[in-house]
Amino acid sequence: MISEMKDNKIHLVFDIGEYDPEVIDFLTFLEITSKSKATDEDIEGLSEEIKRNWWEENKKRFLGEDESGN
Repeated sequence: MISEMKDNKIHLVFDIGEYDPEVIDFLTFLEITSKSKATDEDIEGLSEEIKRNWWEENKKRFLGEDESGN
């Protein structure tokens, strides 16, 4: 691997067989989130909404209820 800092950027060069795709995913995540204007409160609210919606859509599977709620 070769790494180089130039201007305001870091350049990384890998041979194809030497890299871990999870590292690339993590670096992509850092790039995307660095541009986000979301606050921690925004993220927490979105997370709670997603969990709430998921539970409403899936609770019948876990509680064994039929369509009438029994």
